[in-house]
Amino acid sequence: MRRPRYTTSWQSKRKSWLRNTLLLILIGLPLLLILAELIARGAVLATGSNDQLAPNKTVAIAQSYAFKLQDSNGNNYPGLPDAGLLQVKRSPLLGYELLPSQSSEYWQINDQGFRQDSSVPVVKPANEIRVFLVGGSTAFTNMAEKNQKALAFKVEKLLNERVRSQNSSPEKFKPREIPYFADQIESMRALPPRIRDGSYRVIAAAAPGYSSGNELALIAHKVMTYSPNALLILDGYEDLRSPSNQTAREIGNIEQMLRDPLAQYRQHQTQQFNNWLNSLYLVKAWQKWVIPADISIFSSEYQVFNAEQLSKDPKEIQKRVDRHLYNTQQMMRLANNIPALIILQPEITGKQKSLTKEEEGILKSLGKEYSDRATNAYMLAEQAFSNSPIKPKFVSFYQLFQNTSQQAFIDPIHLTEAANDLLAQKLYESTEQLFLVQPAPNALSGDVDAKTITPPQPVVPPEPKQSGLLRSLVIP
Repeated sequence: MRRPRYTTSWQSKRKSWLRNTLLLILIGLPLLLILAELIARGAVLATGSNDQLAPNKTVAIAQSYAFKLQDSNGNNYPGLPDAGLLQVKRSPLLGYELLPSQSSEYWQINDQGFRQDSSVPVVKPANEIRVFLVGGSTAFTNMAEKNQKALAFKVEKLLNERVRSQNSSPEKFKPREIPYFADQIESMRALPPRIRDGSYRVIAAAAPGYSSGNELALIAHKVMTYSPNALLILDGYEDLRSPSNQTAREIGNIEQMLRDPLAQYRQHQTQQFNNWLNSLYLVKAWQKWVIPADISIFSSEYQVFNAEQLSKDPKEIQKRVDRHLYNTQQMMRLANNIPALIILQPEITGKQKSLTKEEEGILKSLGKEYSDRATNAYMLAEQAFSNSPIKPKFVSFYQLFQNTSQQAFIDPIHLTEAANDLLAQKLYESTEQLFLVQPAPNALSGDVDAKTITPPQPVVPPEPKQSGLLRSLVIP
């Protein structure tokens, strides 16, 4: 006698159970999340603890320095990241530029697009000595917590302190006139020189991501309008990692996006969803206490670093170095008799002897290939500038932090506050050489050797041999 078979009935019940379970999950889980979100939002609003869900300070600062690209009408480009706070716009002359009159908790941009607390008048006050600091994000001082902690402000403070010191304690510096007696002249030689009297103003005309092509255009079309007394050009890294066929850095992949409307629409929808998701209190709580949000969430293109940006092709790297040198020669010719300094910016591979654990972690994440390529690129840049007519005005800070035991880098090129203090000190020491003042000859000592100090003379580079880069800005 056969046993009755219940397989079909059992399978039917199993399928029914699975269907009901999935239906319950599909309906119940969203309702549960909505309820949890409402409870979390209500609790936060009721207790007034909304600030507790804000990202940690480091992430908040990184977000403030990330770009928000806008069009000429002040609208965001659909499909491009808009989570940053630093508003920029495309420019036919500069590639892109900072929007004027904007501020965040950590920086302020004046009405001319400079990182300054106030406007810079076109007509320079009689006693003002203007020094323009030009460069990329290192010169802009990314991650500084306020304008007063940026490089330009630090150098300005040191220069004005020097003027006050030599005026309040003139005996500690070389006199204004060469003394008559030989023993007095010998004592004078041992004293530090004076610098030009006046009110120094160091203006941060830098913009994150700028390469030498952007800087050349900036100096030609903007900086020279304000009658600078000196130029400090702190750059190098962006040129070494930007393809040699780019005359200047652009921002955003706008042209490609406009050519592919479907891709733009998909990117825009993804962006809108991510913005909505990040606005949820549950997500904010998760990013705050469970898995803290990383800086990379808000990173702009210039804040992303990898080995592929530094070409392994020796010819390509040499072309990038040549472009940098060529643009720099053009800047020097444009400056004419205005004193200028060309400074190769620091980079983490220049600090191999005294890395902290944090810096070791940065290099490890970048990989050995990055270190090898960066070291080689910097070596080629140093050789090119040292063997050029620009050499008297060139200084390399690539290994500035080689013997610094404290942490200097928070990523390959951006610095801690203590490291920015040291960089500012070195910039000040180099800048004061541009403003040294010879003691004037005494009426009774006209035959005294006046070679106590030889003030630095501006170098005008010879006609560049290269062509095809920024032709509209080549100085004849």
